[in-house]
Order: sequence, then C-alpha cells, then structure tokens
Amino acid sequence: MARATRSGVVRPSLLWFLLLDGGIVVLTKLAVSKTAYDKVANMSGDTLPPRETLQALLIGTAVVHAVEALAAGRMAKRRGLSPRGWRLQTLVVGFPSLRSLRRASRISSTA
Repeated sequence: MARATRSGVVRPSLLWFLLLDGGIVVLTKLAVSKTAYDKVANMSGDTLPPRETLQALLIGTAVVHAVEALAAGRMAKRRGLSPRGWRLQTLVVGFPSLRSLRRASRISSTA
C-alpha cells in the first residue's frame, strides 16, 4: 500500500524498493567486482551472462532510471506536486514511483 509523505510524494510499497533495488545492488556487485562475478560464475556454471553484458545492463538501468526521474519531475511540477521528491524517489525505485505519481495526481484532481 502506498503512503503519502509530508511533501506529497506517495511512497510505493517497501516490497518494490526491496525487489528492484535489491536486484540493482546484486547487478552492481556482479558488474563491478570481478571477484564476486567469478565466485557466482563458478557456482552457476554457464548460466551467468558475460560480465560485459552485466556492465551494459547496469549502465542501461542507470540511464532508464535517470530518464524516468526527469519525466517524474516534469509530471509532478505540472500537477502542482513536489518535483524534487518525485524525481529522487523515481531515480531510486523507477516505475513503481511513476505509477504512484499517476495515481496521486488522479486522486488530487478528483478531490
């Protein structure tokens, strides 16, 4: 369940943060640390993509989150909400924040 903060930013469920950011943390560790990559590769056999692929995925993830954050800031500003808070939250968690922003703006427009 989403919760509103004092700034008007509606937080998605903690589960979204744990699931998505947890995956990004693991991706970062595997993409950046050769030791971690080698250890997981030895345990998983040939199922782990090459490290260069993981690095490209990490860069792509960062770009997508940055673009989503810019879009969230613009959407929030047009709707009279806190652009800074929405940008930061969307940079961290991604699309669940955009979903919350759309819902929050619908609720505020009907109230």
